Parts: sequence; C-alpha cells; structure tokens
Amino acid sequence: MAFVFVLAAILWAFEIIPLYVTSVLVVVLQTFLLAQPGGVLGMTEGGYKVFFMSFGDPVIFLFLGGFVLAAVLQKYEIDKMIAVRLLNVFGHKPYFIMLGFMLVTAFFALWMSGTATTAMMLAMVMPFLKQIHEQDPFRTALILAIPFSASIGGIGTPIGTPPNAIAIGVLAEHGVYVDFITWVKMALPLAVVLVVIASWVLYWMFPAKAKHLTFAVKLERVFDHHARAAGVIALFTIIMWLTSSLHKIPAALVALFSICAFLLRRLLHKEDLKKIDWDILILMWGGLALGDGLEMSGLAQWLVGLPLFEQQGFMLVVVFCILTAVLTTFMSNTATANLVLPLVMVIPGESKILLATTVALSCSLSTALPISTPPNAIVFATQMIRSQDMLKAGLVISVISIALMLLALKWIAQSFGLV
Repeated sequence: MAFVFVLAAILWAFEIIPLYVTSVLVVVLQTFLLAQPGGVLGMTEGGYKVFFMSFGDPVIFLFLGGFVLAAVLQKYEIDKMIAVRLLNVFGHKPYFIMLGFMLVTAFFALWMSGTATTAMMLAMVMPFLKQIHEQDPFRTALILAIPFSASIGGIGTPIGTPPNAIAIGVLAEHGVYVDFITWVKMALPLAVVLVVIASWVLYWMFPAKAKHLTFAVKLERVFDHHARAAGVIALFTIIMWLTSSLHKIPAALVALFSICAFLLRRLLHKEDLKKIDWDILILMWGGLALGDGLEMSGLAQWLVGLPLFEQQGFMLVVVFCILTAVLTTFMSNTATANLVLPLVMVIPGESKILLATTVALSCSLSTALPISTPPNAIVFATQMIRSQDMLKAGLVISVISIALMLLALKWIAQSFGLV
C-alpha cells in the first residue's frame, strides 16, 4: 500500500500522466496488490469490489448533479443573464466594479466549476479592460479578481469544488454525515468575508487611476420557454439542496432527480453530457478508493503516528492546514484532498469533522501560482498578467485566508454543533 500511496502522490504532484488516469491506476493497483483472496488484507473472493464501490459513493452523484446544473445554466445563458443584472447594481467606481465582479464570480462558483465560472466572467470583464489604460495597475487587479474569487467562492457549497465533496464523502464513510445546508451555513459567511478582504488587498496593491468605468455587456440570447423551464428546475434543485434538513431527501438523490428532469424535458442532450468534466469524477473516485486502501491496510494509522503529527488540538489543525496549503500551491487541489483527507480520518481523539473541513477549505485557499488552481491557469494563459503579480497578490491573500480560517475555528465548530 505504501508503494501505491507514494506512486499516486508523485503522479498527482508532477502530472506525468493525466490526473484521472492516476486515479484509475490507483484502483487497478489496489485491486491486484491488496484485494487478492488470502492476500495482505485477508479478503475473500470478490473483495476487490470495495474499491469499485467508491465510484457509486453519493458524493460522486452529488457532484455530477452540480456539473449537470452548470451545463444547463451555461447552455441557456442563464448564468450570463443573472451576472449582467447583478453587476449593474455596483455603479461605475473602479473599486465597486471590481468588488461586484468578485461577488458575482464567487456566487457562480458556489454552483459551477471554477474553470467554467472563470471563463465566463473573464469574457465579461473584457469590455472594462478596454476602458483602462495599459499602464493602469487596476487592470491587473481586475483580472486577478476573477480567479481568486472563483477559488474562494467554491468553498461555500459542497458542489463548489471537489475537495468539499471529498471531505463530505470520507466523513460519511466514518459515520459523520454533513448535509448541504450545514456546509453552506459554515462556509458561505467565511467565503463572503474572504472575498471582501481579497478585494481590499487587490485594490491596495493595484490602485486604479481611472475614476469612472461604464458597464456595457449585452445578452445575445432571448430568454425563451426552454430557458425558463431550465431556470425553474435549477432553482427547485437548489432549494431542495438547501432545505435537505427539513425534507430529509439526500442531496445526491435530489441531484439525480434534477438530472432526470433536465433529460425528460429534453433541455439537455447527449452532446451536452459529453461536455461534463467526467475526469473530475474519476479523479474523486480514485481519491475515495485510496482512502479505503490506506485505512484497510493500516498505512494511514502508521503515517499519522509520525513525529510531524504528534501535535494535539489546535496545533494539529494548524499543521494539517499549512501542509495542505503548501501542497495545493504546487499540485491540484483535488489531488491534495485525495492524499491528505484519508490521513486525518484515522487520527485518534480528534474531531474528524473539524480536521476534514479545515483541510478541504485549505485546498481551495492557496492561490499563489498559475499552477495552483485551474482558474489561475486560465487567466495566466491570456498573457495579460505577469506571474510575479499573481504570486505577490496570491501569496498575501492565501496567507490571510488560511489565518482567518484558523481564527474562525470556533465558528466552524459551532456550525457543526461541536461547541
């Protein structure tokens, strides 16, 4: 098992092969090395199925529902319609326009992937960039505002970013269940505060010379009956997720209901489903299967017994958050969650929900480099910003975000009823 864990860490860190291929390799290796009858885990014939079952985990289907919801919003330009109406509220002053873009980006990152959100909002910010002189530092602030707020906003819901879903999945495997609204009550206020603070940091580092900007984004699509039907189903899905504590229907089942509704109304077709990020779901599968292997083999218990993890209480949370933030700076946040979350689940005498939550949040709050997050990579690929500007602003925002999250541990604990 140690071989599989180290190999997965290397392949996920350096992306020698695609991340999702590493996940499939993890499942295959665990099946052949660990699940043979009479092998190291003492499994009977058919025991290998435990590693395949991870792909049927409810959190996988919850995330699939999120992907389908995002596909519908994009197909019928419901996302753009909402964005245009919200952005008109923020006036014409540069700072408030940037804050508006950040809040709207964070809002969509709650429901859509950070990649899709960044691509959409980056296109909407272009008309403003044409009004700003090339030597005005505010251009950099406005561009960086999009990926940073997409990453921060993703922490607000279970479907906002894969580490959230992975954390909920591994907690459920250990008998700790976190519903949709509980996560939102814990993470959304933190996300809003961090977005506002990030806007202050960006405007302080890259102040505007321009005094007035004009919003001039036009919608090309007519809001027809298909778009209205899609919007009603999407709104109903979100309401059902947010009220799961009342009706007791699992969020994953709500996701499947919404997928059926979109398909039965023919609002989505086979070509639309092909555009869904299936590779992310496979990547999550590999992480959940790796966690099963680590725990069943006893390797996770051995790793957390190392001197690095001998701390207790608050200091242990700090150690794992810093470790996670450093790893996420240089590798995929989903891959980092796959590696770290199974370890925190086997630490004795500690709050699993607190450790898992803070690790998951840390995965999305490290945004210093172009390779740190997909939104960063998308923006950097436009060649409109310098890597040193992203590093300077991203490092400051990452450190502040992690520090504030640690200071908010009491709030996080209260949200889960721990204090």
